[in-house]
Amino acid sequence: MKVIFYRKKAAPYMTIKITRKKNFYGGLDRIKLYVNDQMLTKLRNGETYEFEPNSNLVHIRTSVQGIWNSDKMKVKDGSSITIKVNPLIKNLHLISLPALTCGICISYHFFLITFILLFAMSLLADGKSHILSVDND
Repeated sequence: MKVIFYRKKAAPYMTIKITRKKNFYGGLDRIKLYVNDQMLTKLRNGETYEFEPNSNLVHIRTSVQGIWNSDKMKVKDGSSITIKVNPLIKNLHLISLPALTCGICISYHFFLITFILLFAMSLLADGKSHILSVDND
């Protein structure tokens, strides 16, 4: 009598693909990619990274220079994620230096108004430098 044992294969996890969109703004900075609060890699401008998660659901977030973070996002395996620059932060950075310089040159009151408006915009952006979005394939 011959006994044959069949071992059931474990369900393999699929890969999660993360792409940082090419952008002139912030192109020199590397974005730190965190998976379940552990740094996985640093992404350059236009770079794509794939990894196999060790669970079905992972939490992903990004960080730039240690101070600008994105929101945490729950991602299932097999997903494709795009990282892009928050347009509000981009516009804030593009207008802040000329606006503050003009404010200093024109008058102290204009400088204070400009500073308050830029501070309010940064609060609206909530410090989120990058936006993570799941692509629907």
